[in-house]
Amino acid sequence: MATNENEDLSIHVSLCELRYKQLEGRLDALDNRLTKLENKVEELSKQQQAGFNEIKILLEQQNTKKQTQIIATFGTIVAAILGVIGYLVVKS
Repeated sequence: MATNENEDLSIHVSLCELRYKQLEGRLDALDNRLTKLENKVEELSKQQQAGFNEIKILLEQQNTKKQTQIIATFGTIVAAILGVIGYLVVKS
């Protein structure tokens, strides 16, 4: 006659021990997967921040170039106006 877990306490204890070991293994595996996922999310966040910083630098450089172009254009216009005024003064 076969005994089962409900009738024999030692069998029940042995099976519970086995179940807990399996459960602990699964929880460890889950913890490892979550740790890997957390690391990947952190890495992605760092890459995203680096990308945003690069975009910010590029925008600042572009803004500086536009300001330089505006100043150069304004200087050219002022020089042209002064040239015309000088020409008119000398001609008179």
